[in-house]
Amino acid sequence: MPIVFFWQCAYSQISYQNFPLSNQVLQRNEQNEAIVNVKGLITERNHSSITLRIFRDENTFYENTINISGISPFEFSPRIPAGKYNYSVRLYLDGKEVKSAIRVAAGDVFLIYGQSNALGYGGINEYQPARDPFLRYYVMYDFNNGTGEWLVPFESAQWPGTGLIALELERILSQQYNYPIGVVVAAVGGAPMKGLNDRNAQNPADPNNNYGKMIIQTKASGLKDQIRYLVFRHGESDGYYFGDSDAYPEQFKILYDYLNTDFPNLRKIYNLQANILTQANSSAGFLRDFQRRSKYLYPKISTLSTVGTIGYDGLHYNFNGYQQTAFELSRVIGREIYGNYESIEVYSPDIQRIFWEGNRLVLEFDAGMQMIYPQDSITNSAIRSMKDFIYVDGKNNVVQSGEAIGNKIYLTIANTSNPEFVSYLPDWFADNTFPFYNGVHIKNSRGMRAFSFDHVRIGGQAPETPTTPVPPANPEPPVEPPVTNNPESPGAPTTLDLTVSPHEEIMVKLTWNGNAQTKYHIQRSVSNSNNLTEIGTINGDIYYDTQVELNNRYYYRVVAETANGEQSNIKDVLLKCLDSILLKNITQLAYIGANTSITALISLNSTKQLTLEANKFIDLNPGFDAPQGSFFTARIGGCKND
Repeated sequence: MPIVFFWQCAYSQISYQNFPLSNQVLQRNEQNEAIVNVKGLITERNHSSITLRIFRDENTFYENTINISGISPFEFSPRIPAGKYNYSVRLYLDGKEVKSAIRVAAGDVFLIYGQSNALGYGGINEYQPARDPFLRYYVMYDFNNGTGEWLVPFESAQWPGTGLIALELERILSQQYNYPIGVVVAAVGGAPMKGLNDRNAQNPADPNNNYGKMIIQTKASGLKDQIRYLVFRHGESDGYYFGDSDAYPEQFKILYDYLNTDFPNLRKIYNLQANILTQANSSAGFLRDFQRRSKYLYPKISTLSTVGTIGYDGLHYNFNGYQQTAFELSRVIGREIYGNYESIEVYSPDIQRIFWEGNRLVLEFDAGMQMIYPQDSITNSAIRSMKDFIYVDGKNNVVQSGEAIGNKIYLTIANTSNPEFVSYLPDWFADNTFPFYNGVHIKNSRGMRAFSFDHVRIGGQAPETPTTPVPPANPEPPVEPPVTNNPESPGAPTTLDLTVSPHEEIMVKLTWNGNAQTKYHIQRSVSNSNNLTEIGTINGDIYYDTQVELNNRYYYRVVAETANGEQSNIKDVLLKCLDSILLKNITQLAYIGANTSITALISLNSTKQLTLEANKFIDLNPGFDAPQGSFFTARIGGCKND
């Protein structure tokens, strides 16, 4: 069994602090590069040189020699481009090779934590994807000694090595975005939240608890301080008992704070809302609602609903169900990490507000969603109707019917007066017909099921119940409208409602009432509304213009590729001093100002000149780097873009 030491290991005349591991995927940065850090100490005298060579697909990519004398520290930090390349890293002492790592790659790494559904072993023996040498996972052999290794799925006795969620997620991402993908799976089947945030403050890497084992595993993988993305799937254990469900928000915050402490470069947590369980627990809906709202409570969280996933048995899923979750998660990750802004409908629809419109109760979901209210279904002679699973003040005999229009669901209700709250989907479910929930779901046009929600307050005053007017005994005949002999032809309708707004990442966000089946042409001009030219096309209803600069006014129009050629009015936006700015990529700008704050995640190149100025604070997050040769200034007060 291969033995891999982390942090410090001895090899003859050298004590190593850092050296890459064979098959390891190094996390790429914003410049699409990864740093290969080789660091150690020459422990014997009478040596003259130490050389690092990196080969890419057998061709020399990098070579550097450090002259030494006596006992000497050394360090190399070359950068390798990300992509589907295999690198070999070789170290030579006085011209003799003393250490090497093969098939090192630069791409993206995902840490997976939670319980059994984060592992996803259902149907694992059926899983036979095409082999891909750029998929990697880390396996632990001994937590007490911190030993393990990076492997390629299906290439060793550790077949296939990890669960379906991780394997499918990395397969999809690597194929679609052309990067090597690595996964570190630290999930623990059946673990409640208290069993996942059981951090030992005196020794966070304590092998006697689950949290400590996760820290040991990420250290042993060589990537603990490189971890940016975490997939968290949990809630089943705590969803069984009302006490654990009620305490879930507090326990989640503890875990969230620990993760941010121990993973300094963590940027995104993908928190999956749990499905409907079969155990009678009136607080399970409360737990799921907290999971839904977690993205509003904590800035690093994105969410995804799992209700309505196929192959569900009341707790776990079959092969197809885990495949579906990995695919749906990959689309959200595609938008947020890889810039694939194909449609906002890859997200699970989330309730935004509930209010009265006339005599109907309106459920309004995210802007840009095209909602679908489901037809009744029949299973084992049982009718499943959506109206029975929408609860008004806890009662499911209030909703009479529903209709979807755009991003809203309009409900006709009865049997209530001045209701206050609405919940969607039951806390738990089991009946004589089926042991788990097999009912219908509210979806968007891409099939993404809406988050379940619990006790969301209704806004506005309920309308009075109207009385049916009594028709007159002798009604007057209707008056026919006058006929115009020469009607004027109406102008071409403007049917697209376009909204443009500055985005904190120095972009312009465009949204309109479009759909995923129609292609739309995005037109833009600078400084005036004349001479609009096409800058892109998209199927959907949202577009991000990233090729913009501060201190410019931009004009936009959206034109549909349909027989009628519907188009929007021309809308403009002035990019001046934004309230807050999130710098995730290096721009061409030498000066960036904000009214309130700037958060910078970028690593400057050695020749970049950049000045940041904000009125309140500038946050240089982990990942920010201003290397020697760059010119960087940060100032509080003022904003020259005004």
